[in-house]
Amino acid sequence: MKQFYIFLFGILSQNIMSQTETTIYLIRHAEKADSSPNTELSAEGKKRANDWANYFQLQPIDFIYSTPYIRTQSTALPTAISQKKEIIAYNPSELDLKKIIAENTGKTILIIGHSNTIPKHINQLLGEEKYPEIPENEFGNLYCIKEKKGVISHSLTKI
Repeated sequence: MKQFYIFLFGILSQNIMSQTETTIYLIRHAEKADSSPNTELSAEGKKRANDWANYFQLQPIDFIYSTPYIRTQSTALPTAISQKKEIIAYNPSELDLKKIIAENTGKTILIIGHSNTIPKHINQLLGEEKYPEIPENEFGNLYCIKEKKGVISHSLTKI
């Protein structure tokens, strides 16, 4: 009987693991204070960063990635504080969404980047030019990538 339960547990564990979904949210940094290369957030940008934290309040985030710029780190900070997570700095030229998915099965990840890098990385993952660069005056795009059983779905929501 004990062997039956071990067998049953193994089957159930495999079934649960095969249904595990990985979710990656990608957003652009919030509004900048000025056009200098490594600027702070504007008052509107700080409000948006807090709004993102409120948006993700009921969605547990396992990892938060941000480029090392002040504007991206400042956009990530309110969510990191509310989720009690460290911000992981990444180089936008080295980001590999396939690798992140493979290494984080079943996890939920938030990535903060830039108007030109976020769509580029999603398009590389999808193997098609689905998403254009984000216009300079647009800051409320929420891209969502989900992977389950090797199938990738994606969406864009305007917040």
